[in-house]
Amino acid sequence: MQTLIALAVVALFVAGAVIYLNNQGRQMAFTTSRLVRELSEAPASTSAKPLLPQLVRDYALRAGGRIDGPAMFRARQSAVLVMKPGGAEVQLLAEQWTSTLASGFVWVAEGRMFGLPVRAVDAYTHGRGHFGVQALGAFPIARGRGVDFDKGELMRYLSELPIYPDAILNNSELSWREIRGGRVEVTGRLGTGSATVRFGFDREGNIVSMQADDRPRSVGNGRTVPTRWFGSYGMYETIGAYRIPTYGEVAWMLSEGSFTYWRGTLISCEPVSQD
Repeated sequence: MQTLIALAVVALFVAGAVIYLNNQGRQMAFTTSRLVRELSEAPASTSAKPLLPQLVRDYALRAGGRIDGPAMFRARQSAVLVMKPGGAEVQLLAEQWTSTLASGFVWVAEGRMFGLPVRAVDAYTHGRGHFGVQALGAFPIARGRGVDFDKGELMRYLSELPIYPDAILNNSELSWREIRGGRVEVTGRLGTGSATVRFGFDREGNIVSMQADDRPRSVGNGRTVPTRWFGSYGMYETIGAYRIPTYGEVAWMLSEGSFTYWRGTLISCEPVSQD
């Protein structure tokens, strides 16, 4: 009798876990679709086009960008993520939707961490950052919200502008300035301030580097610290009508030295129909 009761309890537990996992999986899918819808519905702040340094305009046009070009792109990526110095590598496959008229993106990735399947959502829509990671499609293992995350996600959007020349030409929320040494900086505005990154060019006019002085870095317990952040771009290839970088690395400058935590390869990138 006791054996039958124990088996019944186990069966109920398993059934409950399955229902919970299915519900949580559907909830995360709903969140992703909602964020993508928010991204597609976000209007540009003004019809005016950004004023660009000639170096930046030349890059965008040579890369295939067009005034009044596509409003959104969908990309596929493969990437390697390292959570901490000396940590294990996490292999990821991801999809990303990126707006060219307003600052915003939605990134969804799947991989395995500690042997478990994980799904991550990273986004910036309507001026707010969103970050979450779930294991087994249901159990949250990381989450980020707040002013610092807003700034960090906007900086991520800025850092990926070399991949989206239409955004360089058409996103009027951004301001550009040429600085010394053949570099430029781009600034996006937040309700609580602004975020800026700088780009470096090679002799052919390709963007090959990025850096920022103060991207918020999570250090646990919901705390962040402003940290120097930098990256590189390479493997320029023709994808459809565009010639853009298809490989990138991103790193933090820590007290013990640089820590490259992200290496990614662009698999595909194409406009999304707004019909």
